[in-house]
Amino acid sequence: MFKLLTQIIDDILWPSVFVVFFWLIFFTNEAYLLHLNNFGVQPREIPGLLGIVFMPFLHGDFTHLFSNTIPFLVSASFIFHFFKEKSWRIFIGIWLISGLGIWLLGQERTVHIGASGLVYGMVAFLMTSGFIRRNKHLTAVAFILVFMYGSMIWGLFPQYSWVHDMNISWEGHLFGALSGLAFAFLDRKIGPADDPDPFEVDDEMPQWWIDMENEKRVMEEMSQKQHPNVRFTYKPKDQDTDS
Repeated sequence: MFKLLTQIIDDILWPSVFVVFFWLIFFTNEAYLLHLNNFGVQPREIPGLLGIVFMPFLHGDFTHLFSNTIPFLVSASFIFHFFKEKSWRIFIGIWLISGLGIWLLGQERTVHIGASGLVYGMVAFLMTSGFIRRNKHLTAVAFILVFMYGSMIWGLFPQYSWVHDMNISWEGHLFGALSGLAFAFLDRKIGPADDPDPFEVDDEMPQWWIDMENEKRVMEEMSQKQHPNVRFTYKPKDQDTDS
């Protein structure tokens, strides 16, 4: 029980640290009117390059902040749990590539803020990894994410922002998801081991079968020693013949 609790704390530690910074920066910005949201990604503007780093920490309002908090915490914790050795590379890679995609191809004269691009990337990474790999735990995670956040797919298209009449960075969602897909295929050989293929023929006999055969052979040898075989040889009697 203690080991399980330690494992859970280890998995959610860094995602929780990021969430704390999300909230602290948001309320500090609101309280002191610092206008930090101007430091978001500004496509093809040199100062806007700094927004690639700052974007996940900046949110427009409380609804924006809250809607990103739970998906970020869930998806990041799963990545830190299943991909321990490469978790930081995956996390930072999705973060930077999604931001760079916005800077290169985003709409001009816009400022992109929020952690939703990073969330889309991590969710896409986990879902893709779950479906392309033979690991029951990752597959279960993929189905959980589909159930919880399947509707996020509409955020990949510009029509979503038009219908909801909101300033939604569909470019951030799209480039985040694409970066997550790319990392899922690139890192398909790392992380939890694949489950064995039940239809794969294994030339080696399982150990339990070998042990059973050895025990059976020993029992037969002991039985032969206790009950030796007695063989009788019959010699036919000579019969006399008349000449």
